[in-house]
Amino acid sequence: MGVVMPKVRNPLEPISTAVTGVLTLLAALMGMGLLASLFADNVHVLGIGEKFICATDANTRIGDDGQPSPDFAPAPGATFTTDAHPEYCTEAPRTVQSLLNTATQLAPFIFVVGALLLALWVIRSAARDGLYATQTAERLRRLGWWILAGSVLTSIATSMAEKALLATLRLNSDISAVPAGLLSWDVPFLAILTGLGVLSFARIMRVGITMREDLDGTV
Repeated sequence: MGVVMPKVRNPLEPISTAVTGVLTLLAALMGMGLLASLFADNVHVLGIGEKFICATDANTRIGDDGQPSPDFAPAPGATFTTDAHPEYCTEAPRTVQSLLNTATQLAPFIFVVGALLLALWVIRSAARDGLYATQTAERLRRLGWWILAGSVLTSIATSMAEKALLATLRLNSDISAVPAGLLSWDVPFLAILTGLGVLSFARIMRVGITMREDLDGTV
């Protein structure tokens, strides 16, 4: 009688299924959104086709009286909302405003999809070559750099696009997208720490691989 070996569970689960599922869901939602935007009004994907665009000046606070000063005057075609921070909106966006609005949403989307694709790349490499393989460690290192550098660049790019959009919605605006975006971007502390953790784990893997190769050479 043959010996029936117990089925070994995939050690990369459930992360493998989770990453694949999220990527599949994002692709399906994007496809359905783009298809719906061709036949239905008020449907937009990543700001494409959006008719009502708003931008908030988070660095400015409205006074207690809630009355806008001439410095807060909206540009032609835009409206102004008195809140804790001045908000500007338009229902007839120009092409440049639509592009900037899309940029504010596209940059984070590219970062997330890129991170998921690289994670899937690492998972498949580990399943094929083994967890402690040079290829897996190298791909994990690339994932770490993507999370670390990509999160910072995405935050800066989004901030610059938001400031540029805000400048188009304000009358006589003195906002400059590049310096204003560089000075007011939100630091993604969690993503930075995650990227550093992934890079550290990739380095540990490379050290372990080297030690194993040295041991194999002495046997």
